Amino acid sequence: MGKSYTEKEMIERVFEANKQRGKYLAFIVKELDNAGFKGFDETLKKAIYRFGKDKSVKWGTLDSKTFMNCMLPDDIIKGMLQFKEVGSNTEDRAEFVFHRCPLEEGWKEMGLSDDERSRLCAIAQEHDFGIVANESNKDLELEMPEGIGLGDPVCRLVIRKK
Repeated sequence: MGKSYTEKEMIERVFEANKQRGKYLAFIVKELDNAGFKGFDETLKKAIYRFGKDKSVKWGTLDSKTFMNCMLPDDIIKGMLQFKEVGSNTEDRAEFVFHRCPLEEGWKEMGLSDDERSRLCAIAQEHDFGIVANESNKDLELEMPEGIGLGDPVCRLVIRKK
């Protein structure tokens, strides 16, 4: 019989897997820089945005609060990010913060500078913008006024009806 895991162990396993995803992105960017490629950040952003859109298509048409619940489907993901809802979330507007970012922690482990981490954060957050921008949710928009990788204490996401 396989090992069973506590919720805390699962949170850490998922966190570590996501941290590796951040390191993977950092190594790609470093190698492209080392190879002399210039101006590729926008291309990476487009690819990551498309990935986010593709991921959320199966959710269909959603309001702000339901969309937030799809992005954060269970206690494992919420625990991994140290998720907190902000204020009263409704169909027209939902706001939440993450107090922990696996990508940022991975980049710090790699010894990346503030500028390098900020650049990678700007690339990686396109995933979230893509998720909100799927074709079924044309009346939703995402604002990310704060990001841990950008030097802020939290990642703040606001999903609202246009």
